[in-house]
Order: sequence, then structure tokens, then C-alpha cells
Amino acid sequence: MTARASAFRNALLTVSLSIGLIACGGGGDGGGESASDSWTEAVPPASKPEDFINARISAALSTGSAASLTLQDQTALLKWALSTAEQQRYWQKNLLGALYSNASGNILQPSLQAPPHASLNLYPTDLSTGMPFAMADGACGSPLGLQAGKGCGLGVAAKIGKGRALAYGQEMFGKILSNDAGFTQFTEVMNNSLRWLIAGDAHQELKKSLNVAVKGTNAANVKRYLEEKLGAAVNISSCNVLDPANACWQDIDLIVLGQSIESEKFDQELIDQYLSAGKPLYFQASYWDVGSNTQKVFNAIGIQSNHNYFRDPNTLRISNSMSIEERWKRMNQVDDLIQTLQYFIDPASVTLGELNSSNALIQSIRTHSSALQGLNAQGRSAFSEDNANAVLKALVLIADLWRPDVNYTGLSKNSDPLTFMKTYASDAWLDYSRSTAAASKTGAGDYMPAAAQDMAVSSDWETITVTIPQSSGVTAIGRASIPAKAVDIQIADAQGASMAVQTSHIRTWGSPFDDSGYKRPLRPNSFSVKLNAGAENKFISPFGGPLMLNYSNAAAGSTVTLKIKGSAKYAHFDFTQPMTAADMNAASASLQSREFGWNTFKFTGGEIQQITPYALKAMGNLTPDAYIERIKTVIFDSNHMANGYRNMPLDSSTQQYCNALGWDCTGEIHRAPNVQHFVGWLAACGFLCSGNPSDGAAGLDIGWGWVHELGHNTVQGVLTMTFPSTESGKTIGCGTECNNNILAGLSMLRKYEIYALDSNGANFHHPRLYGNIKDNRSTGLSGEALRAEMENRLWQGDDNAKQAFHMQLAYNYTRLHQGKSQPDLQGVYEFMRLLNISQRLYNQIDFAKPTAAADKYKLGLGAFTEKNLSRPDMIYVLSSKIMGYDLKEMFRLYGVPVTETAHASVAMLQLPMAPLNFYAQPVNRSNHLNEGTWLTLPAAGPVANYPY
Repeated sequence: MTARASAFRNALLTVSLSIGLIACGGGGDGGGESASDSWTEAVPPASKPEDFINARISAALSTGSAASLTLQDQTALLKWALSTAEQQRYWQKNLLGALYSNASGNILQPSLQAPPHASLNLYPTDLSTGMPFAMADGACGSPLGLQAGKGCGLGVAAKIGKGRALAYGQEMFGKILSNDAGFTQFTEVMNNSLRWLIAGDAHQELKKSLNVAVKGTNAANVKRYLEEKLGAAVNISSCNVLDPANACWQDIDLIVLGQSIESEKFDQELIDQYLSAGKPLYFQASYWDVGSNTQKVFNAIGIQSNHNYFRDPNTLRISNSMSIEERWKRMNQVDDLIQTLQYFIDPASVTLGELNSSNALIQSIRTHSSALQGLNAQGRSAFSEDNANAVLKALVLIADLWRPDVNYTGLSKNSDPLTFMKTYASDAWLDYSRSTAAASKTGAGDYMPAAAQDMAVSSDWETITVTIPQSSGVTAIGRASIPAKAVDIQIADAQGASMAVQTSHIRTWGSPFDDSGYKRPLRPNSFSVKLNAGAENKFISPFGGPLMLNYSNAAAGSTVTLKIKGSAKYAHFDFTQPMTAADMNAASASLQSREFGWNTFKFTGGEIQQITPYALKAMGNLTPDAYIERIKTVIFDSNHMANGYRNMPLDSSTQQYCNALGWDCTGEIHRAPNVQHFVGWLAACGFLCSGNPSDGAAGLDIGWGWVHELGHNTVQGVLTMTFPSTESGKTIGCGTECNNNILAGLSMLRKYEIYALDSNGANFHHPRLYGNIKDNRSTGLSGEALRAEMENRLWQGDDNAKQAFHMQLAYNYTRLHQGKSQPDLQGVYEFMRLLNISQRLYNQIDFAKPTAAADKYKLGLGAFTEKNLSRPDMIYVLSSKIMGYDLKEMFRLYGVPVTETAHASVAMLQLPMAPLNFYAQPVNRSNHLNEGTWLTLPAAGPVANYPY
């Protein structure tokens, strides 16, 4: 065990810190005191944590297992946690009072103004060891959201093992010495904080001689400050404390670090060593960015940060006059924890208040849940040797003791309050990075049935290969976490990626405060737990779920290899790598058994997670194989074909035309986009809700909804016909909820072609589009006035008519370029593929390079000197190039405003002018490509009636 770990463990059972208020320190500058407002040190708590320890509790706090704890131990454990929290409040509140008072006990009222461009917002990662004693007036919050709505952190004091650390988010020594008006009034608090750091007492005079090591900040300022303001004789040591090989650090009285340490070569363990040995460590920021070495220091002293570059100076100012109690209330979270523990010990002693998300006890429970999440994100447990927050250990064990009796049936905020609160706490105080946990005997509501707890898990190591589709994201592993059964994971081959494990990839799960009741765990999907290389990583969930790999810094398309033990096989279908018939049959059998709550599907570019009842309902009478094939074909393959992604091979016709055009249609830029996740369980909004993941209150099927949501996340600019209105200047056209439906309609077109299932036949409303043309021509206008009237009529009108515009382009492509008498699916998809491919080719052109002229010519962009095409110009030029015809008159027919530069660009291609052809189809029959009739429209004047 390291010295630091030993110090932490010794701190678990005894927390005894006293803050003396004797002896006068040097310096009387600044800070303005309030003589009428004095402060007296609080008395120590009546009990100590060790008063409530027995052998069983001691063992549980060490091992992380509540298995041996009895019913009687629950109260003792709660009292142990309460006493530990009271000890924390005692030392922190006394320290805060000492920092903001003089030796006589009179309260100081300092001011401080941090500079936005040259400062950091600092906040403790663990509020049991760190205290944000200097918090600005304006709302800022902590970087990780642990203290949302609170002030920016300008200064943090921390006790790490035997050591003390002090960190300021801005340069302090030089600013005060130069009499900077924003800093001088903070001098006395600064002096108090330095005396506490060096001597352990905010008002104790420093010893006359100090041996100080300084790296990364101005040593002369450090020396001058300590001598002038605190009366010490300072020797600036030549000892390089950031050299891991140094042997001189033991003679140092104070280590001072700044941000100019990035060229040094050291690891966090070096800083840990100093703190474990009790060396005082001071850090001050002077810049808005955080380098890797600075982050090592922050990790060691338990600080999180973000920059203040764009913050209003008012949010970085301490100016309000406050009592010690007011300052304490702004920065502490332990008072609410104490009240929460008191409630669970004796509910009658605490006024609970209304049960909602704003309830102070509820917020305290969530705060400590976030602290546990932060540990898991680092691959650590509450029971890790280097976790100094002893209370977290007790909370996790208490939750384990309560959880077996949790029952979500009939539970609501109107139920027995104590039952509700115990359920809430057992759902929140979770530690997934360990070997033991407890599950509810009745299951996890509609997230996971109780039957899943009996599923067999592997007793031997399995080697699992996982396809990594993109550089970062979340992907299914293919194994399940069974409730309260430990999974062991080793990284066999990470391919350079950073990885973590979690259960489920969902974004909504309802609220316990919903009127419909507390139906499922507060957060049924686990935290993300970092996987450490070269280690046997422990993972356990009381709720279970599909295991997901959360990865970053990966190579898209690579595979990583894991070794897993203790997981279960479930209904997982992975089409990113070969699946044997046996694997398919086993997954199908698991789905039909309803034993596990979830099933997952993994395709190139898409992943599905849905609850088993929804999957079986969506499947209906289909076999699992047939159901899966339809999902793959209609939702993913059709969308990827239309978008021209290279995972869907080009047919020979499209490939030949790519060759003729000189286009690279299969290169790296045409990879499928970031994986689209779908979740069938609960919807974040409405019935189906777009996003990533997209989610819905239904199983995945091949109806309109899911293809519509996928369209949202893959649609490109060439399907987005938006532009400023010629009349009003406001943006009009086919944008969100219109452009994605072009892709959705193409999926429906292919569904009809393959399965003869006719859905959304009016999505491309050709009769309505033609009606706009007829009404426009009936106005008697001509020239630009006619075009502008059509612009207003069509592009501010019905979306289904707008969507039909792109289809008419595709239909014309099949006639003019392919010479087909009627449009067909191949021709429509070829045009859409090429249009989307050309968008990505356009994105790659660098107009400043010598090769730009040739690249532009390939796309018909010869007259453009800047890469700033409007949507109409882009679609006009690219479509003309693809069609092999100048579509000038056709775009004018539909009221699309095209610039003279675009006309000149297409004219350079010397293409014939396209005739005004329109392919008419019966109402609601747009999926029936063989049922239409070609119409040729006159260049001016009235047009014939629609033939259907």
C-alpha cells in the first residue's frame, strides 16, 4: 500500500481536525473587517465515527460487501456516516471562519476580481477533502456540475492525507504586491490561507525561516510576498521538486507551482508523494488553458477546472459582504447530507417537505450519486484505497441493505415517504466498480424482470471481439450484465483506444416524481466505468442490462479485443461481423424466452436497443430472421444507399457513371456517418424523438417513424432547399422536418419495391406540386415575376409538395440520362446517391489549392471563386452536372432563385437545356413508379390539367 493510500485508510475511521485561532499573523493590508460581526470556533461533534464501528461494519467498509451486515447494523452504519459528516463540517466550517476573520475573531469582508482571460474556475472533485472557500458572487457552478448555480471557484483549500493544498484560479502574489485594485482587498484572507497551508493554523505566526521550492511561477514574487506580508525569511531552493529523481524535497517547507510547468517530466504520483508526506502545496493559475502537467497537479489535489475566458467579469468577483454562515451556506454540501442521514435514522426528527427534485434531501442524495459517478469514471470505486471520502462507502453499503426490499409496483411520491426515500437513495448510491451488490427481489420495474437474475453467467474467460465503428462513441459488446452478478473485464487489445464499460445507452427513463408513479430505478443504466489496461476490471450492476463499450481515441472501423468473465449471452444480433447460425439461433431463443429485459442489434452505422416486449410485438408473426432482415433493409440499408455511403456497394450502373464523371464514389469520405442509436422503450419527447440516441415508446419497425428519425441524423445539405425569400428576406424552403422526409420517403419507396408494403404514398405529393405549377401559370405573369410568384407559392407551402421537387429531379434523371421510359427504383436511387456523393466531394475541395480548378470542373463549379454556394446554387449545379443537362429552365419552373454565377458555371459545361418534363402519378401512389405518365410542359402559358 502506498503512503498516500495508507493515509487515506487511516482517515476513514478517525477524522479529528482542529483549527486554532491563536497568535497574530503578519500583514494588515486590505480585507476590511466588521468589528460588530465576530466569529467563534465551533465545538467538536459529541460523537466520533469509531463509536459506531463493529467488526462487521469495519470489514464491510474495507471490502465493499454488505453481505455480512445485519439489520441492526443499518442504524449503526447510518450513525457512523453521520458522525463522519459532522467531523467534516466541523473542520471545514472552522477553517472557513478562520480564513475570513482576524486573530481577534472579527469578520473580514474582502473583495477580489479575477481576470477572465487569465484565470480558471476551480472546484473540488471531493467536497469531503476540498473546500471552495473563495467563491465569486455570480452564478457559475462547478465544471462537473456538482455545485450547479453556485459561484465561480476562485480559491480551494484541501486536506489530502497528511498534506494540505491551496489553489487559486488566478495569479495572486504579483497582483497583490503590485497593488492591483482587484486584489489588494483580499490580502488578509490570502495571508490567512497561506498561514493555514504552511503552519496548519490561519493565525499562527510562521517560523522565521522557510525553505521554498518554486516551479512554473515567479519565484521573486513568492519570496517577496512571504517576507513582506508574513514576516518570514525565505530561501528559494534550487531543488527541482518536479524532477522524479530529486532527493532534496524532504528539506522543503513549501512547494509553490504555477502553470508554466508543461515542459517538466513527472507523473501525478510525484505530487501524491509530497502530499502523503505532509508537504504544503500551493498552486496558482495564470492562464485560461490547462495543460497536461497542470492537470496532473489538479488530479493529485482533487481539483476540477474549466476556463473563464468568455465569462463576464462580474461572475468572477467577490464583493458582497457576508457573515461566515452565509459564506458557509454558499459553498457547503455537508449540511444537507447530515440532515438526510438524520432523516433515515429518525424520520420524525426532520421535516421532509414536498417530495420533488428541488427537495434539499433529494438533491443531497443526487449530489453524492454524482460523486460516485465521478469515481467510476476514473476506474475507481468508493472502496478504492485512494478514495478519501469515507461517507461514500457507507452510503453504498446502506443502499445495498435497502435494495432487496425495493418494489416499484404501486410506488409513488404519494406513497409512504420513508419507503420512497429509501428507494430513491438505494437507486442513487451506486458503485459499479466493485465485486458485490444487491438487487431487488422483485426486479427493476419495466427496465428488467426479476427472472433475469437467474440467468447463467460465464465462469471462464471469453474472448470478445468488438467492432469500433467511429473514433468515439458507444457500442454494444454482445454480452449482458446480470443484476447483482459481477463481471470481470480485461483489455486484451485496445488498438490505442481509451475504453470504459456501462450498461445500456439510453437517454431517458422517466422521473420518480411523475404522476404516473415511481415505476423503475432512478437511473437504470449504469455509470460509465473506466477500463484500466493491464488490470482485471470489476463491474457490477444491481439492475443489469446490455454491456456497452464507451470508447474514444479509436480508429474508425477497427476492432478491439476484450476478455470477459461473469457475463451472459442474450438476444444480441451483430451484423458488423460474421454471425454463425448457432449464434443467430441462440439470440432468437433468448428473445423468445422473455427472460432478459432487452435485445440489441448492431449494423454498420446503426445500433438498436429495445425492451423485449416491444421487440416481440413489432415482430408479430414474422420469424426473428425475417424481422431483423426487414429492419436492416428498410431502416439502415435504404438510408445508406440514398446517402451514397460506401458500406452499401454501388451497383454497376452507378459505378460506371462515377468512373465517367471522374468521381471517387467509394473513398474514405463516404464512410457511413457516426452510429445512429435507436432505443425502443421510453420517448424523451412525444411518441418518437430524434437525437442520438433516438428513442420511442414502441418497438423498432419499418413504418414511417424510425426512418424519419434516422433521416434527421443523416440528411445532407443537397436535400435541404432553404434560402432567403426574395420578397421578405426570411428563410423559406425545405428544411428540418422536410429534408429528412425525402430520405424517409425513399426508404418507403424501397420497402414497397422489396416487400410490396405501401406506406406513406402521399409523402411525395406530385399532384400538389403540379397544382402549384398550374396555378402559377394561371396568374398570367411572366419572367422574373412568374418565378418569384412560384417561389412564394411552392417554397412557403406544403412540405409534401416541396419533397416531390427532388423526386422530379430523380425522375428526369432516369429519362434524360438513363433513357428509361418510366422511372424505376435503381434510377431514382442512382440519382440520389450521386447527389449526396457530390455533396461530400464538394466539401473536400480547397479553393485555394492549385488543384481546385480540376476539382471544381468535375462538379460543374468552374465559375465559383469562393466556397459559399447557396442551397439553390449547389443543388442546381450538382444536379445539372449529374443529369448532363442544364436545369436552368426547370429550376425557374419551380421558382428556385439561382444566381448568375451558378448559371455561368453550368454554361461552362456546354450542356443541352433540359426540357420541362413532369412525371405525373396518381394521388397517394408515389411508391408505384410504374403507374405514372410523362408530361411535357410549355415554356410559357397555361399547362394541361393533371391526368389523375
